[in-house]
Amino acid sequence: MPARAPAGSDISAVLPASAAPINVAACRRGTELLPHLDKMLRLIRGPEFRPNCMDCLDLGVLYVPGFSRQDRGGYLLCKCQERISRCSGQPPYEYYDVEQSAFRPCPSKAARLRLEKLRILERKSGIPERYRGKFLDDIDGQRSAAVAEAVEDAVDTVVQYGQERSVHSGLYLHGPTGCGKTLISSAILNEVMRIYLVGVRYAKISRDIVGKLRATFNPNSEIYGEGRKIELELARAPALVIDDFGIQKETEWVNQTLYDLIDARYEDNLLTIVTSNEPMDSLRDLAGGRVYSRLREMCIEVRIQASDYRLDQA
Repeated sequence: MPARAPAGSDISAVLPASAAPINVAACRRGTELLPHLDKMLRLIRGPEFRPNCMDCLDLGVLYVPGFSRQDRGGYLLCKCQERISRCSGQPPYEYYDVEQSAFRPCPSKAARLRLEKLRILERKSGIPERYRGKFLDDIDGQRSAAVAEAVEDAVDTVVQYGQERSVHSGLYLHGPTGCGKTLISSAILNEVMRIYLVGVRYAKISRDIVGKLRATFNPNSEIYGEGRKIELELARAPALVIDDFGIQKETEWVNQTLYDLIDARYEDNLLTIVTSNEPMDSLRDLAGGRVYSRLREMCIEVRIQASDYRLDQA
């Protein structure tokens, strides 16, 4: 998985020419400064895993943070791949072997293809700009014991995603405003995306689900008539965050729509992360109790008790 740009190295090769000067040391990562990533990769690849590159942990890709609103950062090739590259950096990522009189795959081809796919997956993920490039190692577990425990649950969720088992253990994260629910859930999506290279989706209840589906009934909307397409995209996403799930004082149509989405993901055993201000028990009467029943089986309930980190940083 991508890490940040390494300290002690020239990162000019992976930064845009217009980038402002930065504190390189603050961007350094490795097994010591990426404990959660290191732990996840060891659990996924086996305890014998020993990365050759201490900056990207052999993922071949780094996530370099942005420096302004115009430059929001993104995934870039790690220096370890730059060093072994023998191609121009353009598809099809091949070089001409003079001795063999033939074109050969560039040693960095796998990493370059990974980079291409990550950029596409991130662009389609729907993860808000504020939370793109936020990973579990970026979360301050010292804010509270509950936050630290939630991060450990998140680590387990990411690791288990790649394991064959009967049920994907999702998470139902609940707690007061600003406790970090959206940050943690988005970090899970970012980890799943960069480690497993699969599509993920973030959807806020009011805007991305109910709002969009209602808009499909409006003849003047750009997405008029695309309701079924939107439903299928959310239902089939390998990993989905449903953000700000509450006691929906909505019509029967809205509640049925939410149940259909959750039920479809339940039947297909797809990873689902739900965030809410309220505990899961508050959903007992929603859609006749059917939503509660599905979520209780699909998700581990995690309460995050912490102060509003936005106010703490103000």
